[in-house]
Amino acid sequence: MRTRREERILLVVLSLCFLGLSFAYQLATPLGEAPDELSHFRVITYLVRHRTWPVVGGPGADVPHESTQFPLYYVLAAIAMGWIRLDEQIVWEELNPHHVGAPAPPPEAWANRNLIVHDPREIWNWKGEILAFRIARLISSLTGLTAILLVYRLIRRVLPRRPAAAMIGVALMAFHPRWIALASSVSNDALAVAGAALALNAIVDYVLGPSWKRAGWSGLAMGAALMAKASNIGLIPLWLLVWMASARSRPSWRARGGELALSLLGVALISGGWLGWNYLLYQDPLAFRAHLSMIHWHRPQPPSGSDWIAIALRARETAFLSFGATEGIIAEQWIYGIWDLFLLLTGVQALRRVWRFHFSRLPDRSRALPPLIPALWLGIVILEFISWNLRVEAPTGRLLFIALPAFWWVVVWAWEGSPSTAWERGVLRAWLVFTMTLSVLGFSRYLWPAFHQPLRTREEIPADLERLDWVFEDLEGPPGEPLVRLIGFRATPRRLKPGQAVQLIACWELLRPASRNYSFTYQIWSGPDPARGERLGQVDSYPGMGSWPMRFWPSGRVICDIHRVPLAMPRDAPTLLSLLVGVYDRSRADLRPLPRRGGDGWIPFAKIPPSSPMSEHGSWDARFEPGILLLAHHVQVLDQGIRVRLTWKATAPLPSDLHVFLHLLDAEGRWLAGGDGPPRGGAYPTGWWEPGEVVEEERWIEWKHPLPPGVYSVHTGWYHLKTGERLPVVDPTGRPFPGFSVPLEELRIHPVP
Repeated sequence: MRTRREERILLVVLSLCFLGLSFAYQLATPLGEAPDELSHFRVITYLVRHRTWPVVGGPGADVPHESTQFPLYYVLAAIAMGWIRLDEQIVWEELNPHHVGAPAPPPEAWANRNLIVHDPREIWNWKGEILAFRIARLISSLTGLTAILLVYRLIRRVLPRRPAAAMIGVALMAFHPRWIALASSVSNDALAVAGAALALNAIVDYVLGPSWKRAGWSGLAMGAALMAKASNIGLIPLWLLVWMASARSRPSWRARGGELALSLLGVALISGGWLGWNYLLYQDPLAFRAHLSMIHWHRPQPPSGSDWIAIALRARETAFLSFGATEGIIAEQWIYGIWDLFLLLTGVQALRRVWRFHFSRLPDRSRALPPLIPALWLGIVILEFISWNLRVEAPTGRLLFIALPAFWWVVVWAWEGSPSTAWERGVLRAWLVFTMTLSVLGFSRYLWPAFHQPLRTREEIPADLERLDWVFEDLEGPPGEPLVRLIGFRATPRRLKPGQAVQLIACWELLRPASRNYSFTYQIWSGPDPARGERLGQVDSYPGMGSWPMRFWPSGRVICDIHRVPLAMPRDAPTLLSLLVGVYDRSRADLRPLPRRGGDGWIPFAKIPPSSPMSEHGSWDARFEPGILLLAHHVQVLDQGIRVRLTWKATAPLPSDLHVFLHLLDAEGRWLAGGDGPPRGGAYPTGWWEPGEVVEEERWIEWKHPLPPGVYSVHTGWYHLKTGERLPVVDPTGRPFPGFSVPLEELRIHPVP
């Protein structure tokens, strides 16, 4: 930076970029879809309505679980929205019964990520309680900007000769995707981060020039940070460590002790009343025990080694890019791989800089203390995080964000501290470009698609859909009243491996306004008929992948659902896959489906081919036209009948209606029993066979009474179901089998002695 004026201009530009992204994140995230956002907001509305604080175990009903938080953010928000009538435009709190909270990147992140039901027109509503909600979010954004500016001041104080480093630090924090999302929600976290940054600045100021005044300001800053969130309690031991390390620079113990007492008095002045009130209410100044009594995610036992690995991985994931009420909207894994690489390189670079930092050459060793303060705070917060996860399952990275100012200070010091080379500065600038790009994609690629599915016209539906035009009738109103039409679907791929997922798109049209929120179900079954198959996968959802509940869906408009349906391992493969589509009322205990006009309700759409084809056979027993080889067979006589294992190989495309016959004949060639039917019991029709596939199946010839002694033979063959015409078949020499029936085994039943 050449001049202070240029610094200020760039600082204003970065601030506007942060506020712009924060506002975009606010618009993209429906109300209540940030972590614990509804509970935070209900604390604020409780304050506005009752003019008192909600007490756990007190007379008030339905106390939010965030009622044990420290009050600064909630009081500020209550003051800001106190003029609004909160009985207007009530924020909806109907839970989405199909909510998926598990982490998943696109396209999985775009389905059922909304925790609660929303009117999609909510984005245009700026009245009543909804306006109050937006004001509470705006306060978070402003406190988030305050934290960023305090990071700038912190780096400028510790690295006074490196103004560019301070700007880099501001940019790194301003374009941190998860931080933008946090500072765009109704939460006390952004204010807690700002409070921690304020306290760090005050403590660094004291170390650079100890005085009674700066000691007092340090205490006031720590008290304010503590009033923002109880987790900032770690600032007090940090202050004590810093005070002891810097005490030698003061002329007398009286001055040192006075400064310590003054700072602690400042803490007590700001937060002592609240700590005492908590003690009287809960016998716990920080109200931790009361908070634990309000939550249900306690750990039944301490984490194991593998648990700690999972906690670390989840924390690293949710500290960088994650969205949604349960932080289940995440990026692709390669993005976190780059994040991991950056963290690793930064750790190595910080160790290199510490190794090269010669404390003995400093004219005043007290100058080594300011750079250590943010690092100490980072360590304290990590210890708090570990302690918290010993008791509860809370591996979310945002719990570490009160150390965010210290973290970005460490990053800047590692890469931009003096002296720094061109490649070191280049690494940090490359990371800045990367995270700037992701902060924009956080809005356009992740948040918006997850919560805002577009409405279409019939002219805008994909041209490659398999058209169905099934009409489902409403359960309410006149009998037979049409409600919604399934226009068509597309499912890919057509060949799947066991455990693979189906990518499904289904387009629907609402025919008239709905009075209930009906659910769509998409089920994948083995075989052509779910009545005889095995269910391998299922996704249930409100329309629009959860973002268009049917009550709010405008009639005449089209919605195209896009789902990824994971498949379980079928008991037996190969098999045909069928899609069963239905509409039902989730609120009814019997989950009654809507009547359907047209179609069978299921559609064969894909297959799981043979998982492990047999090795090439050098010989075959019979060849059926137009293209089936009988490779092998095995006949076994059991008490309940005859079991026959057959191995077929397709050599050409086949008709879809071919059936196998299996006949038991006596010595004169008369039919005694049989076992006709489609191959594999209909689970894998021949129309789905591909040339080169080897298909094994097991068939039975059953009889109710024991066979009398004699000689019998088992025959097999193929025929067309529609006409009954048998397929021509020849032996390996090219000679046709009589009657197009292949003899498999001769059975001799001996008299019982």
